[in-house]
Amino acid sequence: MFWDTCHGHASTVVIMKVKGTEEIFGGYNPLIWDANTTAVPGYIGSCIKADDSFIFSLKNGNIQNSILSRVKIDAIAFWQISKTHQKTYGPYFGSALSMESARSNFTLGNRCKCHNNGLYEKPIRTATTTKMFSIVDYEVFKVIKKTS
Repeated sequence: MFWDTCHGHASTVVIMKVKGTEEIFGGYNPLIWDANTTAVPGYIGSCIKADDSFIFSLKNGNIQNSILSRVKIDAIAFWQISKTHQKTYGPYFGSALSMESARSNFTLGNRCKCHNNGLYEKPIRTATTTKMFSIVDYEVFKVIKKTS
């Protein structure tokens, strides 16, 4: 459903609520999502360069504990997932934040991930909580630049 809805749209923010916690994660993709991507052999898709991408964490509703992490290695800011892998993988922000589930629309299976892999400035989840997780729900918003 993610790829069908987001295909062809640029400047989007993905927001997800982690199941069983008060954590909210998200990421910004300035480029167009392409649901027609073909896989590089041995990979789930293709790495995309995006120097304006970022990921974030809103902690327990306390804005002072929120984390904004800008892309550090822009050559692999996010992945366009190949058509053959789109039933399992959703947004994939350089593997620092990814949605994955073979069982549902990312709400079952505990395969969504946050990793401190150096692709973004700082981790959005602590080392003790980097285990895989499910989400309750997610939403995608399109950012539209205001014109005067």
